[in-house]
Amino acid sequence: MESPRTRNNKEIMNTIYAIPGLGTDRNLYKNIRVPNYELKILDWPPPGKRLTMKDYSLKFLPQIDQTRPIYLLGVSFGGMLCAELAEHLNPAKTILISSCRNRYQFPFLLKILKYVPIHKIVPDKIIRLLAKANRKFLGFEKSSEQLFNKMIDSMPKKYFSLCIPYIVEWKRRINTVSIIQIHGTSDKLLPSKKIKNGYSVNKGSHSMVLNKAAEINTILNKELNGL
Repeated sequence: MESPRTRNNKEIMNTIYAIPGLGTDRNLYKNIRVPNYELKILDWPPPGKRLTMKDYSLKFLPQIDQTRPIYLLGVSFGGMLCAELAEHLNPAKTILISSCRNRYQFPFLLKILKYVPIHKIVPDKIIRLLAKANRKFLGFEKSSEQLFNKMIDSMPKKYFSLCIPYIVEWKRRINTVSIIQIHGTSDKLLPSKKIKNGYSVNKGSHSMVLNKAAEINTILNKELNGL
């Protein structure tokens, strides 16, 4: 028998608001599908100087319908932004992929940048070149190289120089809302050893949302549809 949800799919379908990772866009989610949910990938608001992670996260609010149940999904930097948004919106569910819920989950090298801010003297252009040169470290396979480079190039001028400080100087240490984490065991940028009580994806890299989508979709279906 057809359920009311199926019959009136367009009318009652819930929305997952998704934020991509640093330097990426909606293409990062091209393989993600969750039955009964519309996936709305949010656009990057213009970053600015002297903003915090919390400040920047609130710039996404105009893209979110707060009159209906809210589901947040974020990858890497996008997940950190979702962790901040969750404190403001109290969503039905917040799910992070290859990300950190607070700075306690940061690896040592990321924490040290707060005190040795090398990133502040590296031009935005060089950051883009370094990102492309370290595609494999970030988990993007050869088959995704063209897509990855295209996403990096699509970011606005000074995007990296402005956004990286949001991460390095992120102050959140406690999460007051429930957060679900999905992390890969082969994530080199944000090693999984700091992630407790989450879903573990065997051999999943930092960009596993692209190449481990089938496993991630299964987890999302379980969490959001109870299947």
